[in-house]
Formats: sequence, C-alpha cells, structure tokens
Amino acid sequence: MKKGVIIISAILLFSCNTQKGIKADYEVVKNTVFEIKLKSNPTTGYSWKWIKNKDSRIDSIHSVYLQDASSPGMTGVGGYETWKFKGNEKGIDTLTFEYCRPWDPKSVVETKKIIVIIK
Repeated sequence: MKKGVIIISAILLFSCNTQKGIKADYEVVKNTVFEIKLKSNPTTGYSWKWIKNKDSRIDSIHSVYLQDASSPGMTGVGGYETWKFKGNEKGIDTLTFEYCRPWDPKSVVETKKIIVIIK
C-alpha cells in the first residue's frame, strides 16, 4: 500500500506543469520574431505543415524552403524549411508540425512538437 502511495505521489509531483518545470525548445521575448528550421525534401512530395491551435499565442509570419548546396544538375536534393514566428502573448505554447503531402491528409509520416515560452 505504501509503495502505491509513493508511486502516485511521484506521478503527481512530476506531472505538474509550471513554467519553471517545463523544458522549452525556445524561449522568446513577446513581439519578437524567431525561426524554426526543419529538415525537408519537397521533391518527394512531402513538406511541413503547421497545425495552429485556435488559442495559439504565436503567429506564423513566413516560411521558405532552401535547398542544400549540391552539384549542378543534381535532383532530389533535400534542404530546410525555415519558419518565422512571432510570440504575441506571454505564456507557453506548443507548435505542432506534420510532415505530409499537402493534398493527402492521411499521409503524415512525422510529427514534431516544439515548446515555446514567451516572456
């Protein structure tokens, strides 16, 4: 019985989500622009899609794909998608990205979640 109480207490202690206890991928100042780079290869038909929450504290400003350096004439070379965001409101937000074919909602092959603290 004591072991069960200790386990439950530990779960409750470590599951509390306070700003100090969260390990953020990014910490930004309110109203500043920040970038997220994601490895990508749109020649395969796949690209990153941002899934915006209705109560998001962050807005997307711009995204662009830049191919990695390669020899002339090479095809199928990957690169990076760079997304620019702006934190509009102080707090914590999670950016969710899906790597998929834009025309096929069932084609998601990878999901990334990025935690951002806006100060």
